[in-house]
Amino acid sequence: MNYILDRNLRLRGWSDRLGGLYDSNSGKIWFFGKERFLLLLKCDGAHDIDPESLPEDLRVFFEKMQKEGAVKKAGFLEFLNPKQEYKRYPAAYKRSVHWSVTGACNLKCRHCFMSAPHAKHGAPTHEQILQIVDSIAECGIFDVGITGGEPLIREDFLDIVSTLSERDIHISTIYTNGWLVDEKLLGELEKRGQHPSFQLSYDGVGMHDFLRGVQGAEEKTINAIKLLNERGYGISVSMCVHKKNTDTLRETVKLLASLGVSSMKAGSMMSLGEWSQPEVAELQLSPQENFEMIERYIPQYFEDNAPLSIMLSGAFMYTPGDDEWNIFYKRECDADKEKSASSCGVLTENFYIGADGMVAPCMGMCDCGYAGNFPNLFRTPLREIIAPESDFNRLCHTTVAEVRDKSGKCRDCKYIDRCAGGCRNGALMAGDNYYAPDPENCNFFDNGWEERITAAAQPAFEAYIKRCPPKKRDDIVKPEETVDNCP
Repeated sequence: MNYILDRNLRLRGWSDRLGGLYDSNSGKIWFFGKERFLLLLKCDGAHDIDPESLPEDLRVFFEKMQKEGAVKKAGFLEFLNPKQEYKRYPAAYKRSVHWSVTGACNLKCRHCFMSAPHAKHGAPTHEQILQIVDSIAECGIFDVGITGGEPLIREDFLDIVSTLSERDIHISTIYTNGWLVDEKLLGELEKRGQHPSFQLSYDGVGMHDFLRGVQGAEEKTINAIKLLNERGYGISVSMCVHKKNTDTLRETVKLLASLGVSSMKAGSMMSLGEWSQPEVAELQLSPQENFEMIERYIPQYFEDNAPLSIMLSGAFMYTPGDDEWNIFYKRECDADKEKSASSCGVLTENFYIGADGMVAPCMGMCDCGYAGNFPNLFRTPLREIIAPESDFNRLCHTTVAEVRDKSGKCRDCKYIDRCAGGCRNGALMAGDNYYAPDPENCNFFDNGWEERITAAAQPAFEAYIKRCPPKKRDDIVKPEETVDNCP
């Protein structure tokens, strides 16, 4: 009997991974061991497969693949189309890339770490844009998050979308200030087969215009959120907190939840770019002020029945429906695991391409003192930059053991069992040592904030759980279907 893969599935491999199955419809990738993948290679309509003759583990796997619709019996002369056939890419596997298509912006944000109001990092030409898309496709990267500056100011933005769509590259998220989000844009995205989520910035009720430097920015952002919600787009928000807007946090969260925002991140700004200027530096929260704000707000968040998923710096995060809250800074890793545990799991499968062609592990690193050490894809092919044994890829795969061994501090720290050294971006903000500990992490543990945040959160969480018992993931209802005001 001949079998064939579902038409949305494609056989793919990378320099460091034999093979995976890419779903062009959802953008997801699954990896398999050698024997299972070799079996999938035969699901091309041309090979005869007798399931009963397969070893038991392979037979069970094959039956599961059929049950889930990934594999079916092939029709007469039915074969894989060329796009489905096995292809191996000349680079290490990267799940996605965060790409600045411009370094310019239509707002004048006081806190912009990449100085977009002055277009410090420039903007690639259309020809360079096409070169970058070619490089992304050549490396087998199927997922792109598009950012800026403000990406929607590019006159060729929809051409970029078309080119990505033609290459079967999925736009997972568009990061925007919302000013240019309208019905026409969404319609054009959908015409091109793209339905990304949107991440917008919103910096507090009544305070957004102040930080964004342009009158009317708050109204534009709120209108964009309303439109996106009406059109069924996923919406997340980031809020930059400073001394003038800390008191708006509770009202802001409640407003955003009422508008259909599903998740939110809030934290103080990086002292880079525009925010490093003397006229705004006095607005920066100290670590203590930031953590005190979080400590005050957590009980209010649970009193409001956890209206949306939230992450407050790395000190607190919670998703409604979960049976526990978490501290992101707290990443337990003992000596047995530290040599294999990644210092940052995000960097192992994701990276950043700047508007000037710079390739960095993380967007926040684009303007730090260490940035001169990063490669540029206009000078070095991307496939070489992210090759399995490249210096750049090794940075992305930095282990907890490397941070602890090279920092000169972590090995003697009494919190070594619960801290993985923190964020590499945070380390570079404080100096030019990629392997240094993150000062914000150190501050959190050294000054007793783990205990203080726990004392603030746990009683409030337990009271919330009594009112709103955790639901199984597949039982979580939509906000408009909530019962007893418990999302």
